[in-house]
Amino acid sequence: MSDDAATLAVGKPAMITAIATDDSGQPVQPMDATYAWTWPDWLPTYPDGYEWPADAKQTQFNATADLVGRIAEVGVTITTKDGQQGSKSLKCTIVK
Repeated sequence: MSDDAATLAVGKPAMITAIATDDSGQPVQPMDATYAWTWPDWLPTYPDGYEWPADAKQTQFNATADLVGRIAEVGVTITTKDGQQGSKSLKCTIVK
């Protein structure tokens, strides 16, 4: 997640992915980090109703027309195997 804001278009599933990096900017191996995601209950996941595991490296959403104009804050906290932790949130505006 490199930006602080994004748009989610109605009817176009969007995946949000987080990648943990070390101090030199190199990606951390998947088994060396855990991912804890948060998002509003009203934001539909994709495929419809899929329960994305909280520790997945990504989540996917599919905005609906009744949500146009709303802003969903999607957040992730990454914890590495050696105990380092970082958080990021992304404000997603829902558009047609």
